[in-house]
Amino acid sequence: MSDPTPGVGRKIALGAATMIAGRFAIRGLSVVSTLILARLLTPQDFGLVALAAAAFVVADMLTATNYGLVLVRRAHVDRDLYDTAWTMNLLRCSLLGGLVAATAHWQAELLNEPRVAPVLMVIGLNVALDGLFSIGFARLQREFRFGPGVRHQVVGRVVAFVLTVVFAVMWETYWALVLGNLTAKLFTIPYSYWLAPHRPRLRLTHARELLGFSKWALALNACQIADGQGPNLVIGRFIGLHALGMQTSAYQIAATPVTELAVPIRAPIYSGYASALHDQGLLRRQYLDGLALLATVIVPLSVGIALVAPEVERVALGPQWVGAWVFIVFCALYALLDALSHFAHPLFTVQDRMARLVGLYAALMAIRVPAIILAAFGWGALGVLVAMAATAVLNFVVWQWAAGRLLGHGLGAALLRVWRPFVAAAVMAAAVLALRPHLAPADSSLLDALRLLGQLAPAGAAVHVAAALLLWRIAGAPAGPEQQILSFLGRARPQPA
Repeated sequence: MSDPTPGVGRKIALGAATMIAGRFAIRGLSVVSTLILARLLTPQDFGLVALAAAAFVVADMLTATNYGLVLVRRAHVDRDLYDTAWTMNLLRCSLLGGLVAATAHWQAELLNEPRVAPVLMVIGLNVALDGLFSIGFARLQREFRFGPGVRHQVVGRVVAFVLTVVFAVMWETYWALVLGNLTAKLFTIPYSYWLAPHRPRLRLTHARELLGFSKWALALNACQIADGQGPNLVIGRFIGLHALGMQTSAYQIAATPVTELAVPIRAPIYSGYASALHDQGLLRRQYLDGLALLATVIVPLSVGIALVAPEVERVALGPQWVGAWVFIVFCALYALLDALSHFAHPLFTVQDRMARLVGLYAALMAIRVPAIILAAFGWGALGVLVAMAATAVLNFVVWQWAAGRLLGHGLGAALLRVWRPFVAAAVMAAAVLALRPHLAPADSSLLDALRLLGQLAPAGAAVHVAAALLLWRIAGAPAGPEQQILSFLGRARPQPA
């Protein structure tokens, strides 16, 4: 069957490239920020802010609406619908911000950490301001115009980064992490209207339609809370702020391939799925091809970070963070598998199978959350990380099976698209682990860590590329991500004069 939506694949690719480029710019700033702040602040500082953020995110996600998905999926959108979405988001953020601030002391008592209370009050003001951002970005997403949104994120990150570092140098306290983001909003809110113009009006014309979608969004958000914030709350409440600071900072580093590649392509992928909604064959091809490409890119990067975790700890975090490399290893692995699992979620949303999505997600969280709690009491923070990695394997298998049921292909079709990157990564891991003893320095200075990182990373990359190409050739050089990457590199190679 011919593609009824010519140009959509190209728009998705360009949109994904734009989002990824922006995320890489943001990640570059985050790396510099981490290098500076990790030496000005302590793991306890990061842990305190992470605990407060986890407490807030619970309330935030329980009331999140995801109205943007309705605006993108709907065939026709008028101004009243945009204004209704903006108005309802403003009401939500105002009420939520006030609730977080009003219950700050109660939440601090519940978490057994009194310093969380004033932090939550500032976070309440922060979220109230979120209701003022322009709804015009949803219109741009419908049009596959992702550039303005990326610019807004990058500029906002630059402003927050500069303010946070300045505050950290001045005060050397966790308040730098809190007030940097708050102060940045005084600039990023008006900037959003300059990039995505929309003069909002207070309207509730389409409130019933948006609330109908929100009931499933609420249930989905409850699952995401358990998934994303459950480990933080368990570690912070029962193990301690030091371990929580180690875990959150390690995740920020280890999940870089996921946050900078897997996450930013979700918006263009969702828009592409919406355009192919009535062609099951095209939708299936888009999904399997996208899964294969994502695995080809992020599997070697995530496994590579895990392999050089001790050196990353020394270079990126410094002497106050001894032992963080273990957290980096497990965070890289479970973030990788979770990213491949969550790649299936937009399929259920765009096909309006929210009940199935929520039911399956809830069942998986009914396994993961008790496993995390039991592991925390039995083996501490390391046990939590092991439980996360183990349940991530289960999640990957179940979500790919469910996506196959939805699109009409078996689990084997998805596994055939991703096995080569995993086998090549295993070969890379064996090579790096065999090479490390012969290159490891006598001491553990920062210069030695940099030197070893500079030797292991290129060696591992070379082995992975060679193994991946060999496996592709053995498989008969099928059409897929390897061919796409080679074609892209061939076009990008300078031509002789």
